[in-house]
Amino acid sequence: MRILIIGCGSIGSILAETVHELPEVDRIYITDQKKDLSIHLIERLNKTSFVSLVEIDSIMTEVDLVVEAASQTAAKTYIPQVLRKGTDVMMMSVGAFSDEKFKDECFELAKNNHARIYVPSGAVCGTDGIHAAASGTFDEVRLITTKNPKSLKGAPGIIESGIDLDSLTDSTIVFDGTAKDAVDKFPKNINVAATLSLLGIGFDKTRVTIICDPNTNKNSHVVIAKGDFGEMRCEVNNVPSPMNPATSYLAALSAASSIKRILGNVWIGI
Repeated sequence: MRILIIGCGSIGSILAETVHELPEVDRIYITDQKKDLSIHLIERLNKTSFVSLVEIDSIMTEVDLVVEAASQTAAKTYIPQVLRKGTDVMMMSVGAFSDEKFKDECFELAKNNHARIYVPSGAVCGTDGIHAAASGTFDEVRLITTKNPKSLKGAPGIIESGIDLDSLTDSTIVFDGTAKDAVDKFPKNINVAATLSLLGIGFDKTRVTIICDPNTNKNSHVVIAKGDFGEMRCEVNNVPSPMNPATSYLAALSAASSIKRILGNVWIGI
């Protein structure tokens, strides 16, 4: 397999390092607006090659899978052109799919060009249960996320609210609303809400609560769902990525695990 990774930040770098060890992976193309991040990986991983962002379209014939690990903006810019070439994609900035027009465009392009769109479970657990339960009827799907102030700094939702994260001494609710609003206001922090929305009852019906807690060093997610299947509650307390406190280390591991499953012949828990 030949992979192109768009974005060499926390998730992209960890993913490149992990899949580099897989014998089934022959070549890893990497690209980022900050070329120095790409060069750092190329110097350490001999299967990697740098391509500029403007070269993405021209190398599609040499790539089997494109992994977007950059931002919602990058996803909206590059994913459609990749799908038009019939190349499979894996999206980490899945919050971009809260844009109904963009989602429909990508799904239609994938169908018409015989390409696949992969969305890893990311930093949350319980997606398998939500997926299974979606064959029935949901009464409620809720996500409660708790993060340290460092993980939320700079988020549009924080800037808009005027909350001074540095002054917090105890856990404080900084957002409570729909998943659609959550991914718009916290585009780098709450992609898990988008994944749950796609699997379950949609962006407008999925509820999200974001809590900022200066006394925690974990990124925690609690998924609560109720329906004709019964009730489920899943909780994960993630270690933040050492490269980016806004990202959970598990999110990068999830992407690597997804690629291993794609390459494999046996899928457990599908």
